[in-house]
Amino acid sequence: MAWAACRRRLGSSAGVCTYSLTVPSFSFLPCSNRSAALLKLNKVSKALEDAEKCISLRPDWEKGYFRKAGVLEAQDRLLEALDVYQTAARLSADNKELGIKIRALSKLLKIKSTHREDTLEACLAAAIAGSDIPRLAQFGRDMSASAMENLADSGLAFPPSVHFLPGPAAASHEEREEHIQAAHAFSNPDMYTDFVGGMRETAQRLDAAAVIAVVSRSTVAYPQVWEQKGWPLACGKQQGIFVQLEVRSTSGSSARHAWFVPVGTDKTTGRPVPISAQDFAPLPTLFK
Repeated sequence: MAWAACRRRLGSSAGVCTYSLTVPSFSFLPCSNRSAALLKLNKVSKALEDAEKCISLRPDWEKGYFRKAGVLEAQDRLLEALDVYQTAARLSADNKELGIKIRALSKLLKIKSTHREDTLEACLAAAIAGSDIPRLAQFGRDMSASAMENLADSGLAFPPSVHFLPGPAAASHEEREEHIQAAHAFSNPDMYTDFVGGMRETAQRLDAAAVIAVVSRSTVAYPQVWEQKGWPLACGKQQGIFVQLEVRSTSGSSARHAWFVPVGTDKTTGRPVPISAQDFAPLPTLFK
């Protein structure tokens, strides 16, 4: 099969990808391309599977490792990503893009290592360190301060909120549309599904560069993620707040981070506990 024909079968996105791996000379190429397409759709597990399949079919080709490292970055597995980028660089010493990636990721890891992540503000700062998105650092500080103010004023009774950092292609809107409160969003499956759909539409309309959600556990009837297997022992059955950060990357994919901040009966906060965004974040990805 000619590569042009194979590309036609791949279509314009992973959603219509119908390639087969029956042609030895080209089989690694569709894996690489589909991995990239799936990552843009935030289907990170499947993107990783295709990247690893690509590597197994052509272990001497740096692009397979590049794809895998990109997925690991999106999962916030930065040390692993750096190691895989370095493997790719050993296979292609003159690749300037790999050199840029390695230097940027090394710098980010150095920055993150200097942060003491014992406050919500520090956690957000570490998660966005190294990003070149305008106003992102201030956005993180502002939303952290807002969450702590709500906690001080209302305890754990404040309503769930989602906050958007508009991007350069945002549609015309009022500032209040960037900060949304929804007291009953987590009341039942139907309300939750409608809320998620509405937030995804808002993220798209605002061309959101980042989204932060702040949700008190006491306001959540559905989904009760803390009942799932693997819920961190450090969180236990404590009351507290969920904080979710989603940041769009220059590649078009997004990275999600989540924490659970324990809160005592006197409104004092414990050290934020990192939790799996895929398994325990209050909301699924809001970037389409």
